[in-house]
Amino acid sequence: MSEEEFRLGYARAEKSLYLIALGYLHSGEDARDAVQEAAEAAFRSYKKLRDGRYFKTWLTRILINKCKDFLRRRRFSAELTDDLGVFDSIPYEEINLMDAIYRLEPDEARLITLRFYGDMTYEETARTLKMPASTVKYRTQRVLEKLKEMLE
Repeated sequence: MSEEEFRLGYARAEKSLYLIALGYLHSGEDARDAVQEAAEAAFRSYKKLRDGRYFKTWLTRILINKCKDFLRRRRFSAELTDDLGVFDSIPYEEINLMDAIYRLEPDEARLITLRFYGDMTYEETARTLKMPASTVKYRTQRVLEKLKEMLE
């Protein structure tokens, strides 16, 4: 993978990475910092990536590890902020959905965030979370049912 390929891949993934970090950290400032740290770490080691097809999964895994570091270092804040204005373009109707997602258990919110806001397939989500794809699919369906009940 070349430096230019890294930059293009990162540019395509940046918004979804921020949303994933926001799902973990519930703070816009911390999410922005985690994405920046993940990008720096990935850039330092992108030449080690063997298969460019897994770039997004690899980068997401780095981000998740950075988010876990943030959670260890800082007190978790349940306050949802949007310092970067990422949600400005989101339709008002979707705000209720996002609020419901943030009321889920952290593991449940991760599945939904990676799958839908991160635009990952079940297989990519499974690789990222290091669990079987069938488990990801089953749990995602359960969480979607839970979300449906919360929104009714």
